[in-house]
Amino acid sequence: MKRSPLLLIIALFLVSDSLTAQMRGRRMKELGTPQFSVSAPGYPTASRDSARLEVYVRIPYDAVQFVKKGDLFVASYEVAITILDEKDNQVKRQITAFESTTDDFNTTVSPQEGDMGAQAFTLSPDEYTCIVEVTDQDTRKTGRRKIKVDLSPMGEAAAISDLLLLDPNEKADTHPLGLPLIPPRTVENDSSIYFYYEARLPDGTEDLFVRVLSADDNLLAEDTLDVRGKGTFVKETVKQPIVGTVSSRFKLEISLASDRKKKDRVHASTVVRNLWRGMTVFVDNIEEAVEQLRYIAYSDELKKLTKSKKDKKEENFRAFWAKRDPTPETPKNELMDEYYRRIQYANDKFGTWQDGWKTAMGMIFVLFGPPDDIEVNMYGRDGRHYQRWTYFKISRSFTFVDYNGFGEYEFLDPYVSPYGTRWR
Repeated sequence: MKRSPLLLIIALFLVSDSLTAQMRGRRMKELGTPQFSVSAPGYPTASRDSARLEVYVRIPYDAVQFVKKGDLFVASYEVAITILDEKDNQVKRQITAFESTTDDFNTTVSPQEGDMGAQAFTLSPDEYTCIVEVTDQDTRKTGRRKIKVDLSPMGEAAAISDLLLLDPNEKADTHPLGLPLIPPRTVENDSSIYFYYEARLPDGTEDLFVRVLSADDNLLAEDTLDVRGKGTFVKETVKQPIVGTVSSRFKLEISLASDRKKKDRVHASTVVRNLWRGMTVFVDNIEEAVEQLRYIAYSDELKKLTKSKKDKKEENFRAFWAKRDPTPETPKNELMDEYYRRIQYANDKFGTWQDGWKTAMGMIFVLFGPPDDIEVNMYGRDGRHYQRWTYFKISRSFTFVDYNGFGEYEFLDPYVSPYGTRWR
């Protein structure tokens, strides 16, 4: 009997509540590590000899293990932030313990609700590597993110910080104007965005210039910020209109120069994802997102999307997922979010010479989620490494072998997905 990709996606989503959210496999190894988002904006200080790095870590509740304690669910985890210099010498390290508590089980498996932590470091204006590790105290699994940070512009006579987008609807005592949006994003019905910046300005500076640019650097909008009378060190939150910004991504820039093409201008910019109703934060490239539908789209659907003209591709992509939205009355498309979350995870964990989602392990993970059980080196006598993934809910196992010894696992027995098309 031919099975519909739609039925597969629904099954994929329903299974994810118990598997992806709380990762119950007995031997998950790297699978099941906490997944989280990081932003590390740099700021100038009053002195050119130092700069401030703020590291924001957003941890959704479905990324950590909640344990029932009486009438409450409790999750405990640690966040470790390590700063390395250009020679990989450790210059800073901070470890902080967190505990999250709720009386609602649905909250414990929510990818929208979560915690946000922040840590500030004073550093010299140089280049660094920031490593963030989140360790679940119950599962002892550790998720890891590594990002490059360039604070050298903060050592110039005039300097503008990285731009931090804020959500005015989500506030805290530490962020009365709004919590940081990580990653930077907006949704299709937003008419403006809020961003925070700090700047060390030359004496006599009267104006800063705020620009909204397309992904290919065409000017969409430009405004002037009056900074007269604010001194040489400015800290402020700006409300910037974005009406007419319809592409999936746009660039927000603030500059000292009125000429945006001046190469040596003092400026800062960030790329913002412009999310439509139902779009997921895990998609920022429509061309790639269309290609990644091979596992669930029918051939004619994929052909139509692939051959769509640029101005129609995004519209057709949205229509594809709108037909599969389990809750069309809400802004979020849960199935789309889960699918591309798995794509991202597969790229992080299984990538080799090709993207992780294209590998054998990546395909199975995208289709079926994290396995219930993993066996390692079942047939190790030939010197090769093996893994068997077992999914109890579908009564199926998949065996992978590393033929060349470089961690590039392939199917031991050929597997062709009956759903949609698959990458070749």
